[in-house]
Amino acid sequence: MTYQFYKIMHFLGLMTLFFGLGGLLVASYAKVTLTKQARIMTFVTHGLGLMLLLIGGFGMMAKLGIMAAMPGWLYGKLIIWMLLGLAVSLVKRKGYIGWPIAILLLVLGTTASIFAINKPF
Repeated sequence: MTYQFYKIMHFLGLMTLFFGLGGLLVASYAKVTLTKQARIMTFVTHGLGLMLLLIGGFGMMAKLGIMAAMPGWLYGKLIIWMLLGLAVSLVKRKGYIGWPIAILLLVLGTTASIFAINKPF
């Protein structure tokens, strides 16, 4: 597989992750009880997004040859992705808060993007 393939997979994972979190957040904020199928869809898209992010990210790392000694910014991204993995629990329990959680999720995603683009450390 090529670097571009893994990069597209990574972006697809990002979109899918936020698709699942956004759906669950909007439903919680609107105080709507999701049907079983809709709830499953939000959790599956969230999990699938995480999986695609990790596979795409590690694939890009392998293509760049940085598997042995990971730079600091990659550790930062891994921590952010772990937090976004746990975020589904926060959204499920406290999603009725709405905007503060939405802003937190956007800040986490933006920070991960800044790390990837600027490679600050």
